[in-house]
Amino acid sequence: MKKKEKKKALFEKVGLIFRSPIRADIMKEISSEPKRPIDIAENIGIQKQTLNYHLNELKKGGLVKTNQEILDEVEIPSDRGIRINGATEDGKIKISYGVTLTKKGKDIVNNFLNQLYEEEFVNKEESKNINDIKNKNKEVE
Repeated sequence: MKKKEKKKALFEKVGLIFRSPIRADIMKEISSEPKRPIDIAENIGIQKQTLNYHLNELKKGGLVKTNQEILDEVEIPSDRGIRINGATEDGKIKISYGVTLTKKGKDIVNNFLNQLYEEEFVNKEESKNINDIKNKNKEVE
């Protein structure tokens, strides 16, 4: 694949995320660990149906996937939402649990989203500090 084609593919993926702030929130939410869809919806404050629509778009774009692990039976979490997909030849259990980022998804979070969220946090902190100073000045008057 040529360098120009790789860049185009990357920007198409980034564009997929930035079509909706919800997608950026989803990507940020699962950037540290896989999460169940219901937990993602609750944490970012959207309906599960809305989340499912955006997750499907992100999956089509190759940015998120269903988290799959192979565990000993005693390691399997008891949370709802775990799907058992079979067993390996050595007796370990194959499970699907939650949603996680693909490598491309992680790259986009690290190269774009983290910086944007960090800037937003700094701006909120600056606004809070300015408001605190204004409130203190009013108390003195």
